[in-house]
Amino acid sequence: MFEKGKLSFWDIGTYLTVGCFASLATAFYLFYGLSIPFPSWAKNLKDFSGSLVVVVPIVFLLVGMFIEPIANWLVKYIEKLDWFKPREIRNKESLVNTVKSHLPDNDIDSANLYRYCKAVVELKFPNSNHDIFLARFGFYRSMSVLLGLIFIVNCFDFKCDAINISVNVLLVFCAYQFLKRSQIFKNHMEEAVYYNYLALVVSKDEQQS
Repeated sequence: MFEKGKLSFWDIGTYLTVGCFASLATAFYLFYGLSIPFPSWAKNLKDFSGSLVVVVPIVFLLVGMFIEPIANWLVKYIEKLDWFKPREIRNKESLVNTVKSHLPDNDIDSANLYRYCKAVVELKFPNSNHDIFLARFGFYRSMSVLLGLIFIVNCFDFKCDAINISVNVLLVFCAYQFLKRSQIFKNHMEEAVYYNYLALVVSKDEQQS
């Protein structure tokens, strides 16, 4: 989120970029897909270019913020299907057991392990690669749901011809690939948190010894 008045990787990758794509797609369907006439006043927008430089990014951010929780909610149910189930991290069990062996409190259970390690890493390594993986995970997840929704709209609004069928096939393919990419970066994010936590505690133990 916003930190000291600056945009984070999450804001740019998940909110701003996705919001921009969604806004352009909405404009396309309004003025082309639904044949709504382009408003005459839009031709004069260039006279307000100074204000638009500020307003338009804010609109994109708000649209992205609206889409992200919807995507988060939908993906939880989509990933329950066999075709969309995420793969586990390789050697996750041994990695988690190693992390548990370095915990200061044995009462931290597996359900809270990731959150605890994430909080420590963010406190000690504010510029870690965790933020980059998180932003890419959010981008791919939101885009997969957005492309899926566009596919559904296409099925109702456009004629069934070769071009539109090809576009719909491409949308489904991209939505599936984006979902899988989001799962990959979610695993990368989890691995990065665990390894950064281990690096922190091991280096601390070495300094004390």
